[in-house]
Amino acid sequence: MLTPTKQAEPQGNPVVTKIDRMPEPTAFRIETAKKSKEGLDLEVHVLAELSPGSGLVKRAYVKPNVPSFGAFELYCDEGMSIGGSDTAPAPLSYLAAGIAFCLLTHLKGYADTERLMVSSIRLEQKMKFQSRIPGMTVAAGADNQMEGLSKGVETFVFVETDESPEVVTRMVEVAEMACMAMQTVVNTVPASTVVISNGEQL
Repeated sequence: MLTPTKQAEPQGNPVVTKIDRMPEPTAFRIETAKKSKEGLDLEVHVLAELSPGSGLVKRAYVKPNVPSFGAFELYCDEGMSIGGSDTAPAPLSYLAAGIAFCLLTHLKGYADTERLMVSSIRLEQKMKFQSRIPGMTVAAGADNQMEGLSKGVETFVFVETDESPEVVTRMVEVAEMACMAMQTVVNTVPASTVVISNGEQL
């Protein structure tokens, strides 16, 4: 296992801190997740803002609306090549890690539910993106169109087990289908953005 080197924390704060309660949003109401015959309808609420100053440090509060799930304060930064100070994970790092963590949760859940003889599960994952930002991530002479693209996800699941290959394959297939983070990036999902400028909705 690699031993990470500890770097300076953003503004002297820990990158991740558990907090007592989620701040109240102003644009929507927080309601508790509801269970039905179709499943559990849940939401993850995020309140995020740019930190004061000229850098790219962001702070967010995040919490699922599921009882027993806590609220956390997170810091996020960018690499120095695009104006950040590299003091916290970048947005895409959180995205990629979230998918990996979610999939591991479902792999463990399936193995436990089916009482499989599994001694260890780990994964390695590669998320591919393309950034098109004139003057920054594309060569000189390109058009002025700013665009970000997702180019796919490659996942390698390493399992130590006495189970058959068929059972292990089934475990991974079920876990991928159950992983909401994975399904968010491999399927088209609805999205909407509302802009409030100076207190007025545009």
